[in-house]
Amino acid sequence: MSGYVEPAGNLSEAWLRTLEVVHAADGYAINLMTTVSAPLAAEDVGIREEIDRILVDGHRSGTRVQSVDTVAGTIFPVDLYVAPGFAFQPGLDSSKTAELDLAAADMYEAYLDILPILRTESANQRGTYFGRMISWPGKTGGGFNQLAERVRVLRHERTLKRSKHNLDDIAVGGEAEGLWGHDVRDGVPAGLQVYAANDRRPRGFPCLVHIDLTVFQGRLSLAAVYRHQYLVTKAYGNLLGLSRLQGFLAQQTGYEVGELVVNATMADLEEGTYTKSGVSDLIEAARAKANS
Repeated sequence: MSGYVEPAGNLSEAWLRTLEVVHAADGYAINLMTTVSAPLAAEDVGIREEIDRILVDGHRSGTRVQSVDTVAGTIFPVDLYVAPGFAFQPGLDSSKTAELDLAAADMYEAYLDILPILRTESANQRGTYFGRMISWPGKTGGGFNQLAERVRVLRHERTLKRSKHNLDDIAVGGEAEGLWGHDVRDGVPAGLQVYAANDRRPRGFPCLVHIDLTVFQGRLSLAAVYRHQYLVTKAYGNLLGLSRLQGFLAQQTGYEVGELVVNATMADLEEGTYTKSGVSDLIEAARAKANS
């Protein structure tokens, strides 16, 4: 049965509420929707401290464990983006637009420079989400920069003040396989790809399979679909990375930031890795420190 998590004002609370819902469902839930109403709001320090305490880099029960920031960086490498102090607007001075473009281009270049090193990490052998977004299929440079294309389309829509709401998706799954030069609507690629259509693995990378961008009332909302969401080792970092990606797109295109929604077709509390009592302790400790 599908599940619903009450929307939260920041990603920390959204993550914790998701854990509580799945814990009440005995460790698993299908088609579970988590909503962050203000994705760029400050994290809850107390909740973040508890997940940081759990996610010590290394291995646990055969599972590769990475820090929250490492997981977030696979979706958006915030440390490589030197954000200008302004956002795109129609009619923006050309020098300012060039500054925004250069900030994005420098990030893309810096990331592709370090991608070979990132792929030496066992968890990244098949690539990273951000690598696939900016150089499909993402194992090397020289591929199609889907993210830059999304920025171009969003700016175009904003400049023309079109009433179109649901923009072309960022496909992180196989439905955009014909993206470059084949599956094109109005001359615009259909999506942002992160895995091949012939991928049949039920688990493992990539768990994130689709990102949808929607503009409504001047706000850019982002919805992500995970085929298997690991709620302890990955979910907090995933929310953080997605919120940073959303903020980047908003700055580069001039839209306000809307909702962030994550739908997990399978939500897994990882009690086999952390034990049922261990997860219970994590939830209890994070709830006790929430808003502290």
